[in-house]
Amino acid sequence: MVCPACGTGVAEGARYCSGCGRPVAVPGYVPASWPRLERPQYGRMIAGVCAGLAQRYGWDVVVVRLVVVLIVLFGCGTPLIAYLIAWIVMPNGPYVMPQTTTGGMSS
Repeated sequence: MVCPACGTGVAEGARYCSGCGRPVAVPGYVPASWPRLERPQYGRMIAGVCAGLAQRYGWDVVVVRLVVVLIVLFGCGTPLIAYLIAWIVMPNGPYVMPQTTTGGMSS
């Protein structure tokens, strides 16, 4: 790596140039680009657990809700405890105003 200010060779991972003492740019940490696992404020039915799972993994929320209902019905209610734990553990997401489309004519 080369210092952009003075042209001196700088060791990889160094924060400052050994020749001029100026800070050199170090590639930083880039966080993952997928959404966090959180309960959205908009689009909830009960607690937002199913909507949060669907949003995080890119699934259809209706399918997730149907699967959860089927699991609760055929699991004799035991999976309801897992839903309640997810409700407590999953954080609330920030409130984002839903985007609406206007049906008016443009001029």
